[in-house]
Amino acid sequence: MSHTVLIVLVVVPHDGRYLIVEERDGTFFLPAGKVEPGENLIAAAVRETAEEAGVLVGLRGLLGFDHSQLGDGTTKMRFAFVGYPALGAPKRLPDQHSRGAGWFTKLELERLPLRHREVLTWIERYELGTPLLPCTAYQPLDMETAPRTWSVQISPELDD
Repeated sequence: MSHTVLIVLVVVPHDGRYLIVEERDGTFFLPAGKVEPGENLIAAAVRETAEEAGVLVGLRGLLGFDHSQLGDGTTKMRFAFVGYPALGAPKRLPDQHSRGAGWFTKLELERLPLRHREVLTWIERYELGTPLLPCTAYQPLDMETAPRTWSVQISPELDD
């Protein structure tokens, strides 16, 4: 049976540094994780950053997204947000989510064992000024009240 997994990542810049999580395996990555059932993308991005890094963030917008098909038929969709620190300091003590977190420059990141080099790719996209899709553009649907089908109505004066 195929299904879709939703994942959020958050690029959090602050004073020339970026909020980075030390994963439980000793590698470093952006705050990231799966969207839980019933949770929307924005709530998941804020929750994952707080759980993994210990910092409550606000979100500026969506930097980008990607998707891939896994061998078992699962579709993986990832959404990268840009955030800003709102409250708290990076956590120093390990727990079930991570070993801790900290603020790192790009130069420091290039010397760390990254879980994947895409950490730098997302940061570079941010630094290049990639336009952000505002969070207000995201409108989670209440599936209980959402229409079963969508239709488009064409105005007669546009039909010429």
